[in-house]
Amino acid sequence: MNLNLYNENLERIAAIENHYISCLWSEGYNTVENFSLELIATDEYKKKVKADCFVGRTDRKTLMVIKSVETKNGHIVATGKQAQRVLEDVAFVGSIEPGTNIDTAVQNAYNNSTKVPNLDFIESGIEQAYDEYIGSQSVLSVCTTVCQETDVGFKVERNGSSMTLSLYQPTPKENLVFSERFGNLSINSILLSSENFKNYAIVLGAEQDGTPIRIDIDRTNGNKRRELVVDATRISREKEDTDSMFLAKISAFGVEELNKHTNIFVCSFTPNAGEFGKKYDLGDVLTVYLTEYGIKLQARVKKFTQKSQNNKVETTVEVGQIIIKR
Repeated sequence: MNLNLYNENLERIAAIENHYISCLWSEGYNTVENFSLELIATDEYKKKVKADCFVGRTDRKTLMVIKSVETKNGHIVATGKQAQRVLEDVAFVGSIEPGTNIDTAVQNAYNNSTKVPNLDFIESGIEQAYDEYIGSQSVLSVCTTVCQETDVGFKVERNGSSMTLSLYQPTPKENLVFSERFGNLSINSILLSSENFKNYAIVLGAEQDGTPIRIDIDRTNGNKRRELVVDATRISREKEDTDSMFLAKISAFGVEELNKHTNIFVCSFTPNAGEFGKKYDLGDVLTVYLTEYGIKLQARVKKFTQKSQNNKVETTVEVGQIIIKR
């Protein structure tokens, strides 16, 4: 894992290469994951490794943004997130109507904000709509909300001295089949839980005069109903809101709360050395045979983590539904 350090203008200010003590690099398909880099505290790094600098790799276009730097006992520890984190500091003030194409929704939210210097939105051409109302929030929240609901990924990549924000959704490939029996992966852990699962939301709001409003959101699909009561009384009607717009706001709030109560199925495995990033990557759809459990799982790569230390890189891949803490 060879690294480069960039300033806020995406100008390379140091070639770190593999001259570090350790590095933790994690990327999510439609989540924002963590980054950590430990260096010897040389005079050069003391001057150059700062919060809001970027770190890139020679084998990937994705970036990490440093958010904190600690110097202690002759070491520098820089921690941060995927570069998508910069979108958390950009506010979208306005609204996007239900049924808007997700490409258009994210593009409108970003282009109607103050934007991030040196970052442009690139259309993906994905023909998929988001069915709920989107109100004022951070641009990062818009991205995570619409992408997690529609199984679409989003990424920020380096493009020369600038960055691009784009959506993506790889299609399944027949040759991406994995099993311990085939010898091309080693299962680390499997987590199945319905503890937090809900599939039916009863959303309770109110008009300004106190008239109650109830909206039911049904995601049972014929299965046992697991109900969630959502208090949406804090959603208030604005002067410009029509009846349908106000109801859409309440419904969107209910959907957001229901999305926090998913069935959890996480499969974490270690792939064969050299396959990840070449044979398949983040967002690809894998078929995984869990023979001992009688399960055939077809799911996206939702997250990968690589730990690099002492010239050794350990890769862990997660498919299935990742636990998302909002």
